[in-house]
Amino acid sequence: MKTSELLEHITGPMLDDRAELLAGASDQLFKSATVIRYLNEAERKLCRDAWVLEDISTPLVCEIQLTENEPNYAFHKSILHVKAARLSDSDVDLLRVGYDDNRLLPYASVVDPDFWDVNIIYTETPGRPQRYSADMGTRILRVRNKPDATAALLKLELSVVRMPLVEMTEADVDKEPEVPEEHHLELCKYAAGSCLANTADIDADLRSLGRAWVNEFNALCDSAKRDRQRRQQSAPQFRFGGWARGNE
Repeated sequence: MKTSELLEHITGPMLDDRAELLAGASDQLFKSATVIRYLNEAERKLCRDAWVLEDISTPLVCEIQLTENEPNYAFHKSILHVKAARLSDSDVDLLRVGYDDNRLLPYASVVDPDFWDVNIIYTETPGRPQRYSADMGTRILRVRNKPDATAALLKLELSVVRMPLVEMTEADVDKEPEVPEEHHLELCKYAAGSCLANTADIDADLRSLGRAWVNEFNALCDSAKRDRQRRQQSAPQFRFGGWARGNE
């Protein structure tokens, strides 16, 4: 749905009828800019809480150009989670590892296990990256091995969960929310509820109604999160063999 359609739904049947205001009064009491601000807030909350916005194709977010001898790459601020990464010349995902499994450790270079020299300098031979880790605190994606000259010609292609890139505005009412269309009307409950809950010039019952709508939206976020988790869970796998019966 376009921003204009969401506005019409909120300021019309949701606020005019429910608030029992005179015709046109909601346009004065609930400004379009205020309603749109709440719509944007709802979309951000839904994305942050339920991870409903996934992306594999937006170059600004999903592509990182590799650089020779550089293992660390800043990723886009909108990214909430990096699901997968692959090199642009391959269909095979890189191995995802944690931070501790993707940093240089001096003991890897020790030839004699009975000898430990704290002065040893561990060096990494550049090559084709095989694994990656994503540090959400520093927003750095690290690859190993660091790219050599050939690998530096490639890009990292990411599959991510992200926040919206462009907000809805009064200047572009034809813009649609970036979350899937199935969630568009859900945004209206949060926006209309916030308008009622945060307006002092209406009675307590209407403010209570507004808080109830916001709570309903929060419950919808929880439901959307569960739905996503169900869709993404792996199918059951069965393994047969003697191991299941101990040594028999």
